[in-house]
Amino acid sequence: MKRLSIVISIVVVSISNFTARAAAFCPNSDGPQGAVNGYLTTMSEYRFKDAYDFVSATMTDGKTREDWAGQQSAWYKGGEVTIFGKDIRMAHAIDDDVDCEKKAIVPNVLKSRDKFNTQGTTEFEYYITINDGDRWRVDSQETLFDAVAIKKWFPNDEIPDFRDGY
Repeated sequence: MKRLSIVISIVVVSISNFTARAAAFCPNSDGPQGAVNGYLTTMSEYRFKDAYDFVSATMTDGKTREDWAGQQSAWYKGGEVTIFGKDIRMAHAIDDDVDCEKKAIVPNVLKSRDKFNTQGTTEFEYYITINDGDRWRVDSQETLFDAVAIKKWFPNDEIPDFRDGY
């Protein structure tokens, strides 16, 4: 029984150390935050060809600048998407990259609306950013819906109630 307690303690300490390390702030957040800010700014201004410079091949599905920008334009214009707020937070380390030299997670609170949601919405999201050697780029984005996941990345934020406009 004592041996089992020791094993459980080691596992708990190991998990705690991994979680703390995974959530640690990057020593320098400028590059990862700059990639997210550049991406969101150019997208909110409907400058999709410029936004292409802030995303990786993963985010574009390998499309050319023209093809990707055309697709984004169709979605944004067709959906009447408006980004009217962003709150980009400090970057966090990922995996074993504690110095955030190659990749980082950047949380953001986005406020937007579209033709189907004219009241607007608050989206808690995070971006995985990568340093491809040339510059920092957005590699993926995830919108969080689960309160536990939101509180993990945004512990001091209030989750607004959903407002049904109908």
